[in-house]
Amino acid sequence: MTLRRVLIVADESAEWIVAGLRQLERLALAVDEFALENKETAPVLVCIFWRPGLDQTQRWVPKNEQLARVAFTTDLEAEPYDLVLNTRLFIYRKALRQLLSERRAPAPPTSSGQALLEIGEVPKHVPPTDEDSWQSYFRSAELAPHFREGVWEYITDGNQIDEIEIRFLRGSGKSQDGFASRYLNRPISRAVTRLLLRFPTTPNAWSVLIFAIPVVASLILLQGSYGSFVWGLVLFQLFSILDGCDGELARAKFMESARGRRLDDVFDVISNILLVVGLGLGLSRPANSTGQAVWFYAVEGLVAAVLIGANEFYLATRSSDAGKVKAVPLDGALYPRHRALVERSGLLVFGEKFASVLIQFTKHDVAILFFVFLAVIGSPEWILHLLLAVTIVSLALALRSRAQPG
Repeated sequence: MTLRRVLIVADESAEWIVAGLRQLERLALAVDEFALENKETAPVLVCIFWRPGLDQTQRWVPKNEQLARVAFTTDLEAEPYDLVLNTRLFIYRKALRQLLSERRAPAPPTSSGQALLEIGEVPKHVPPTDEDSWQSYFRSAELAPHFREGVWEYITDGNQIDEIEIRFLRGSGKSQDGFASRYLNRPISRAVTRLLLRFPTTPNAWSVLIFAIPVVASLILLQGSYGSFVWGLVLFQLFSILDGCDGELARAKFMESARGRRLDDVFDVISNILLVVGLGLGLSRPANSTGQAVWFYAVEGLVAAVLIGANEFYLATRSSDAGKVKAVPLDGALYPRHRALVERSGLLVFGEKFASVLIQFTKHDVAILFFVFLAVIGSPEWILHLLLAVTIVSLALALRSRAQPG
């Protein structure tokens, strides 16, 4: 499928803001996304046909910086369009290909006797600037099915917007999410994201803003009391929840970027380091008052921090190999940089089911929630022991994978 010419029939609904974007802007970004994925060599021409009689101050052209593969015009031509849309269509991410594949039967004739053709075709012998022509195009676009779950929805009334946003964000998770994210973190982060979408918040700005949480949490852990361990881990759990909002914002606003992913990864690594260092130093304080070796937990925390940094650095430098590794059965649950590790480490020798369970229960979101439980029952030292053990095993598997032939 290719796109060369797209017609967007626009009325006042072009200004409706749904999931952080105006409707006209979302349609333009969807076309741009399709052109990018389809490797179109020339920009897709997007013609915006505003409803006649609409005030000039209400007419505009999207200027989103993400738009790189589209060119806009307001001049209609006689040549047919590949696709006709109207601004009441709320389209999900990567859904334009399915919309293009929909086949529509010819529609009934209009009141003027002009037959509407299949979606995407230009009504013939109708002056391109009058109300009849606009209505013909609008109805032609309206013939598309009004609902495809997780693909698109048609907004007949602005009162539907809240429900559409909720359904849209419900599908904004990632296949790599663990149990805690799916059933606890995501429902909370989606509610926060809905609020953030009402403001000009960017994913990167949100990542920077919430990074203050693990910094404060690590300082609380340094106090070394039962309460400080509980509240410190609660704050790390809060960070784990809110950390999902940047990705949800990016996917809702077409703002994913390599820079944003790197920034998120860096903050995640630093937060893990702050956790083990804060725990190690905090646990060493009560040890001193009881006469135990003050350095033991501190050293354990520092060693864990160094190994976490080494492990993440190794995975980052090996991420370029991810595309060279054949697909593994658990690809949907893995981030690209972990695929080579699983494939070459020999972990699958124990069976896919065992590997799947092991991966799910060692995911970051599940681990942090479990650490809160350990803090509540008064066993924060086990958090440090487990983090050190998992990091050692992970690094050992990574080094083993490197020794395996690609």
